[in-house]
Amino acid sequence: MFSEVEMARDVAICANHLNGQAPHHQILGRLLKDLIHEKACREHGFYLGITALKSIGNNKNNNDENEDNHQAHILTFPVSFTCRTFLPARGDILQGTVKKVLWNGAFIRSGPLRYAYLSFMKMPDYHYVHSPLSEDEKPYFQKDDLSKIAVGVVVRFGVLAVRFKEKPHKRRNDYYVLATLERNDSFGPISLTGSDEPYM
Repeated sequence: MFSEVEMARDVAICANHLNGQAPHHQILGRLLKDLIHEKACREHGFYLGITALKSIGNNKNNNDENEDNHQAHILTFPVSFTCRTFLPARGDILQGTVKKVLWNGAFIRSGPLRYAYLSFMKMPDYHYVHSPLSEDEKPYFQKDDLSKIAVGVVVRFGVLAVRFKEKPHKRRNDYYVLATLERNDSFGPISLTGSDEPYM
C-alpha cells in the first residue's frame, strides 16, 4: 500500500531558468511539477512526495552549433531520488469519504484515490433511499439499524479490483477501484463527516 521507493528520471529544464539561481532548487522544482502532473505510475502507484534527493547528474545534452536555438536552451539532468507512494491493491482495507450517491452505488474518495466505486450489490443489507418530493434531501443507502452511506460519511471498505489508466503524455494518470463491504464486519460507515483530500 504505502511504500518508499528509489526512482531515477531525466528532468528537462530551460537554461534561462538557471540564470542567477541555484540550479538544484530549479531542477527539484521542475521534478516536483512533473510528478504532480503525472500523478501516478503503474509500477508504484500515486506519488505522495519526494522524501530525499539522492543525486543530480551533469547535463546530458551535447548541444552543438548546428542545433536550433530552442533545442540548445533545453538542458536535461539525470536525477535520482526517493519518493513516498501509495499503490492500491486487491485485498487492501481503506477508508474514505463518500462524494456522490447514485441509485446503483456510491463514489468514495480516499486520499489521492478519487475513484473508488461501491456498487449497491457489494453493500449487503443496505437499501437505496430517495424522496423525489424533497429537493433538499440527498439520496443515501441505509440499513435496518439506521446506519447510512451518504455524501460526507466516512466509510471503511475493502478493495475488490484495481484498474490503472494512463493518460496521453502521462498527464494525470489515475487508478480506479471497485470497493466492497462484504465479508468483514468492520466495513461500513465509521463517521458522519470527514475529509480525504488528495496529497498531490
